[in-house]
Amino acid sequence: MNDRKALAMMEFKSISRGMECIDGVLKGFPVELILLKVICPGKLLAAITGETAAVRGAVEQARNTDSGLTYIDDFFLGSPAPGIFPALQGTAVVDRQGALGIIETFTASSALIAADTAAKAAGITLVTIHLARGLAGKGHIYLVGSVGAVEVALEAVENRLEPGMLARKRIIAAPDEAVWSAIL
Repeated sequence: MNDRKALAMMEFKSISRGMECIDGVLKGFPVELILLKVICPGKLLAAITGETAAVRGAVEQARNTDSGLTYIDDFFLGSPAPGIFPALQGTAVVDRQGALGIIETFTASSALIAADTAAKAAGITLVTIHLARGLAGKGHIYLVGSVGAVEVALEAVENRLEPGMLARKRIIAAPDEAVWSAIL
């Protein structure tokens, strides 16, 4: 997959209606579904990727098809950081060395903004991006790098996110092997 494709995330308050909208989007546009899951409290979260025009068209179709009945929100990244896709899909290859950065956000969208910002701000590797499931709508991100790079990344995230969207951020300078095993 070309990591520089556009990325969009859509959220629906109805699982069945959201599935129907996403099915229509996939049949009508050359986009790839990379995430489709039920999240708390009983909502549907979907993420698609593809060329910018196709992704924008797909999001617009989903908005218009639903007429605002169950469509809650969407988020678009025209040029996501290269590590976004592997971190979202749990396929990132990570060295168990360096510092561990942990970012918690109050929304799934702000977690994607945080991950993109962190990856573009410093020489870090995104490990995983967890969105909303079992988190009451929150998101959290694990990233690794040198202590300095992780500090720069976390500061950039704090400066980028809207006020009130960052729940917490922490650095563990040298995680225990058991911590690495638990998150990787």
